Amino acid sequence: MAGNREFKQRPILGLMTQSVAIVAALFSLVICILLMADFVRIQKMDPLNDPHLLQLREQLANTTEGSEAVIKQIRTFDLYARRAFFSNQEQRRTGGLLLLGGMVACFVALKLSILWKPKLPTVGKSDKVDHWELNALFRQLMAGTGIFLVVVSLFLAFAVQSDLSMVLARGDEQAGKPAPHVGQTFQSALPEEMKANWPSLRGPGGIGVANSTNTPMHWDIESGDGVLWKTEVPVHGFNSPIVWGNRLFLTGGDEEGQEVFCFDANTGKQLWSKTVETTVELPEVTEDTGYAAPTMATDGQRVFAIFATGELAAFDFEGNPVWQKNLGVPTNPYGMGSSLISDGERLFVQYDHEESQKVIALDCASGNPVWQTPRKHISWASPSLIETETGVQLLLNDEENVTAYDPRSGKQLWTVKCLGGEVAPSPAYNGKGVVFVANEYAQASALKLVDGTPEILWQYDEYLPEISSPLAAENLFFITTSAGDVVCLDAATGEVKWEQEFDEGFSSSPVLVGDRIYSIDLEGVVHIFEAAAEYKEIATLEMGEPVYATPAFMDGRIYIRGDENLYCIGDE
Repeated sequence: MAGNREFKQRPILGLMTQSVAIVAALFSLVICILLMADFVRIQKMDPLNDPHLLQLREQLANTTEGSEAVIKQIRTFDLYARRAFFSNQEQRRTGGLLLLGGMVACFVALKLSILWKPKLPTVGKSDKVDHWELNALFRQLMAGTGIFLVVVSLFLAFAVQSDLSMVLARGDEQAGKPAPHVGQTFQSALPEEMKANWPSLRGPGGIGVANSTNTPMHWDIESGDGVLWKTEVPVHGFNSPIVWGNRLFLTGGDEEGQEVFCFDANTGKQLWSKTVETTVELPEVTEDTGYAAPTMATDGQRVFAIFATGELAAFDFEGNPVWQKNLGVPTNPYGMGSSLISDGERLFVQYDHEESQKVIALDCASGNPVWQTPRKHISWASPSLIETETGVQLLLNDEENVTAYDPRSGKQLWTVKCLGGEVAPSPAYNGKGVVFVANEYAQASALKLVDGTPEILWQYDEYLPEISSPLAAENLFFITTSAGDVVCLDAATGEVKWEQEFDEGFSSSPVLVGDRIYSIDLEGVVHIFEAAAEYKEIATLEMGEPVYATPAFMDGRIYIRGDENLYCIGDE
């Protein structure tokens, strides 16, 4: 009797599972159609050339009064556009998951309908079409359709991760030319707060130019004249200080651990220190690099630090952990040397190593990847952010090239083969459309940006830097070398204006402050001279200890990290 009952139930279960399969297939088909329609809609959208935004751009270009209000509207429009895109991405990811879930349900139901198909005895032949044979044909059709839907769902899931970048980048590619200058300026320009502080190595944009001009030119370390405060640095590191408001940040590292430090910029008091834990084995490092060579970066709300272990961590200004991740232990002869930089929204990491060369953009708030672009060559240089006529460009040096990327999408904008050797110096920029790069065992090159793309103006191959980055003033370029040479070149022609030899070499990069240059040699001697076509010394001052780091310049103050101590130079 039990076998008979099971025999009677099998057709019912088979029909039920077949019904479930049909419903799941129809559900998946509807989701697939909606996803495809949404994908087509997104491809047609162009937020960079929205009629309302174009009207605001034109209004901004034709008015001088009330421009701040128009700028605010443009920024607000851009913010809402980005939020809409991210919201759409989440909806499409959910749709992709629902589609995959529907397909799984469909295939499982079909499998069960086959399992529960009744096996009836066959007596003679019949001209009638077998109901279960029709079901078999139906299942074959559904299987083919299901495979197609799975492929489409995977494609859409992949496209969801990239279409925001494609849409944002499309404004730069229309008609094969850059987007209009007015439209790019307020979507890509570095925030004014960045320019008013010292958020990364070599200051705003990482180009070695200070916005303040009232920096002191005379002080005495021994007597304390002109020294506002001096404090001992708890753990050694070759990184440079960064400053935001009344907070100063730097890192240290050794075999015992990796530390992030925050000091009061007004008093030198240590406000907090945080240990960045890691589970990876400590890599071998050289004495010239150590465990904490990269300089930190800040977006004005959080600070970011990276160490020789590949450990990358974010903290708020009170020292609370925000996020942390390990990018993989660097594999190269010198260890992790590239410093961090941020545009206020994204954190950029130049992660060039023997097994994987790439540049990474992470969301400052969450640490989630925004984009990642592979590279071909290794480097120990640090990235720079420069403002050009066609928008902000992210510049990176490597063993052969200087390359520019779109900081929003990671798209490579241009590359020029003009470097060589083991590259540590970073790019310089004069703010007038000329990029300047240099490295020992290669040459120095001036690249003129025309409509956002470069043309080599001239090259120079005599005195070249090994560690210290070159510096670009408006009409003059400067190079400081590890042998103690300082060279001034004409920005337009490459003509040598003057050469000056000092007793000690330079690791710290020179910084332009108004019409003068500050450059600190390895023994801690600060050389201040005019940024002019003739060499004129302003002052030579001793810090009393070796200096490897590049100083930070804020309104009326200089923050200098020595081998053992941190100094604040300024007037009361």
